[in-house]
Amino acid sequence: MNVPFLTGINFDSREGRIFVAGRKLILKVEPNTGGVTERIPVPIEKIAGVASINSLLYILDQENGKISILDKATGKLIGGFLTDRAQPRDLVFARDSIWVSDSSDGNIYRYNPDNGAITGSIKTPSKEIRGIVFLGSKIFVIDRAGKEVRKVSFVETDRFIASGETIRLMKVRLTFSLNEISIAGGSLGIFQPPTTEHQRIRNLKMAQTGFKQDFIGSEKAFVKVLGVDDSKGKQTLEYSFEVRTQNIRYYVTDEFLEKKEKVGDDLKLFLKDGPIETQKNSYYVDKIFDARLFRNTIPSLKKSLLDSGVPVRSQYTAFIASSNSVSFKDTMDVYIPGFGWAPIQNVKPSSDESSRVFKKGEESIDLFRADSWNDIQSPVFYKSRGSEEWKNLPAEIQVILE
Repeated sequence: MNVPFLTGINFDSREGRIFVAGRKLILKVEPNTGGVTERIPVPIEKIAGVASINSLLYILDQENGKISILDKATGKLIGGFLTDRAQPRDLVFARDSIWVSDSSDGNIYRYNPDNGAITGSIKTPSKEIRGIVFLGSKIFVIDRAGKEVRKVSFVETDRFIASGETIRLMKVRLTFSLNEISIAGGSLGIFQPPTTEHQRIRNLKMAQTGFKQDFIGSEKAFVKVLGVDDSKGKQTLEYSFEVRTQNIRYYVTDEFLEKKEKVGDDLKLFLKDGPIETQKNSYYVDKIFDARLFRNTIPSLKKSLLDSGVPVRSQYTAFIASSNSVSFKDTMDVYIPGFGWAPIQNVKPSSDESSRVFKKGEESIDLFRADSWNDIQSPVFYKSRGSEEWKNLPAEIQVILE
């Protein structure tokens, strides 16, 4: 072809041609002979990638992150949109979307090709990523720093994209006191770690005997009926499980905001003053984002959201650092009508979060969550004989990675 600085490449199965990008130039190549059948000049100095979609060609500008749209019939640019990516390196069309790799953060971002709206993103195990290839539910990327091709598995739904998977074996040790006058006939309950879109719990077992699977409110729990042989005072209980976590990002698109949904009876437990009947779904995403910007602690954020009529569910989360050290943090889920529950790990939105984007990393593990808007101080509950009310007990929580 005798063209320097070749960059992007894409095969168009409809035309049976390969599109190759150079500086200010797109070449159309016959794959069997390698002959150039057409040269298309474009006003883009550094092309990061090209993607052919029906009669259009999408061209990624490496310098400013803009995707320009070229009409293949006329060879003219007819539109485009900015991706707001710092170091865009390639794009591909797959699963009815445009996907762009960004070496500044090691993420692959999904865009609606019709309007340029970002609709998802996938975290990769690399940072300096280059080319992208889709194969079913897997993505293959070039890891420039590691000098290898990396496979990224992901799950894509209309609400979220989840990628990667970390498997951990964990033991939780609870230390607390039973100081009741009489515990015989009473019940001891332990909230279980929940299985969610972000984490899957397997092989959950209590180390002590006598506990059975049950519910406390709407949450799964281990429950034991205490007898005369059970002792009072200081107690230590342990349970173990396997947890599989993913990097998950939720995207609240226009389709969800346009849905009509009333906050039902099942959500009233997560509201302080009852549901708001007259607000649109967009009211909730705006209130959540504004509260995150102007609050500095989880308790103040939670109060602000509850006062605004946003359903809130408190959680207690363990964070596993790269050194396998464990820290704990109060976190929460917020409910957006038309969309569902979305996670808030930190008060302030991170750089890749917004009013419509929420994320949760594979380093976080939810140990227990409340069954109402009220805070709970531990997963340990006690109910005296003949009572219907469970009392939450304070407990020291220790996590051991096995």
